Amino acid sequence: MSKRILYLSDYELRALQAKGKTLTEVQQFQISRNGETEFANYLSRAPKTPIHWLVDTTGEEYHATLVPHVLGLDRRNLVAQRKKRLFEGTPYTYGVIQGRETQEQRKNDRALFTALTNSDFLQPWLNLIIAHKVPLVGIYSLPLKSEHLLKYLPKAPYTLLVAQAPQINSHSLAGLRQSFFINQKLQYSRLISLNTLNPQEYAEYVLEQITLIQRHLERERMLPQTGLPEPLSVVILTDTPLLSGFDTLPNYDTTALNLHILDSREVAHKIGLNGKGKKGKGLGNRRIGLREMGSRKPERAHYATTADIRYFLYRKVRQAIYFTSVLLLSGATAASWVTLEKTAKLQQQSQKNASEIAKRQAKLEQLRKQEPKGLPLDIELLSSVVNVGRRLKARHLSPRPAWVKLSHVLNRHPNVFIERLEWGIGHVATEIFQSDLKSPLEKNDNDTEDSENPLGKIDPAKNFIEGMRLHGKIHPFKGYRKALQSFKQFVKDLRKQPKDFCKIKVLLAPSIPTKLQGKIGTTQKTDKAPFIIDILIKHRYAKKPS
Repeated sequence: MSKRILYLSDYELRALQAKGKTLTEVQQFQISRNGETEFANYLSRAPKTPIHWLVDTTGEEYHATLVPHVLGLDRRNLVAQRKKRLFEGTPYTYGVIQGRETQEQRKNDRALFTALTNSDFLQPWLNLIIAHKVPLVGIYSLPLKSEHLLKYLPKAPYTLLVAQAPQINSHSLAGLRQSFFINQKLQYSRLISLNTLNPQEYAEYVLEQITLIQRHLERERMLPQTGLPEPLSVVILTDTPLLSGFDTLPNYDTTALNLHILDSREVAHKIGLNGKGKKGKGLGNRRIGLREMGSRKPERAHYATTADIRYFLYRKVRQAIYFTSVLLLSGATAASWVTLEKTAKLQQQSQKNASEIAKRQAKLEQLRKQEPKGLPLDIELLSSVVNVGRRLKARHLSPRPAWVKLSHVLNRHPNVFIERLEWGIGHVATEIFQSDLKSPLEKNDNDTEDSENPLGKIDPAKNFIEGMRLHGKIHPFKGYRKALQSFKQFVKDLRKQPKDFCKIKVLLAPSIPTKLQGKIGTTQKTDKAPFIIDILIKHRYAKKPS
């Protein structure tokens, strides 16, 4: 998959295409009105393709320092506060923790803070990118990205990388970038003009600048004060025609430096980079860093704000929704396929069952046409047997529902105490209970009770009766009058549920004994107020299945 890369310097903007190990320059845009118009046309040709933006400018500032060792949210707050304090007035700042300091006693963290101090050169191009709604992955610093380049170069704890850069202004022929690294991490970088491409003069100028930056690093105490354990490793990446200038350098002593002079084409070949396009020659060794950017996965942007990359974020959300939709569609398709397969099997089984039913019906029709031979039972007897079986099955009735309904009434009468309960099933009360008791109240108010809750005529073929006989007393006993009131209220509550209890029959009720009426003096104290009640529930046999 190809990637679109923009390379912006102080002098021009270049558009490149990276595909695999091939880097192709597509177009150059001058920093002018015409260049902006050409860039707008370039964006309009592929507005949906994301852009990786690489900046290589003299207006980038670096500040390496030590910060307290903290973690998590404290670290993020510390980095944000330090960036705000160091670089005011620019939104394009970056801070990164590079590791622990092992020499000091406190072992603080080593941090690098960078910023684009002059962000005006970004704005015209950035406005066009936003206007065309092109997804911007991020804005990256070339010196920071060059850390990935060190894995292809000689390794050392202190490394100075010197590389030729494209033209940085209209008065220079090219540029010279010097970047200093400690343990493969960027500490400082400088971009200056290069006014000669004569091999001898070029070599002398490069070595002179190396001496100057070495002294600067020593003054800033970025190099050890007691001397390096080995000479400073200096890697010079240069074009092939300029290599001859380093063959003889009589005026410079390089014994204090571990000097590596490398052909940028050989390094590119070692990496496996192929370049296309005549215009791309001016990039020189910058192609190596650009290739690293094109081949790596998108990483955290150095300078882009959330507003700058919002269309790229929208694109990621759309892709996530699309991917989720594809997964849901795939799942639905798989589920539909399984359902169709099950449906086909059910259809086959239905056809098989239909065929079997047709065969059975044909055999039954033949049996109906034949005369019965030797059958001992006629159809009426068979019907009676089926009805008897149905009734027996219906009488397998659990007493639990009736007991639960009775308990609901008893909960409202805590002084009603049940001593014994008889339960059974039949067509009449005498069939249900062992003895048939008659109530002394049967002749007066019991007739009224029976008319209020009639069972009606019982058809033994359709209905049967569930009966409960309650033997109880009013406890605790607080006098016959109160016991009788409690009993009557209990019977009244039972009769309020005609849907549950079809008939309530009082066989024995608490009453004031005749022998106690009219007695004077000490009487025999009693605490008995017994009662007997029949509760009858009418049931219907289950219907004969068709």
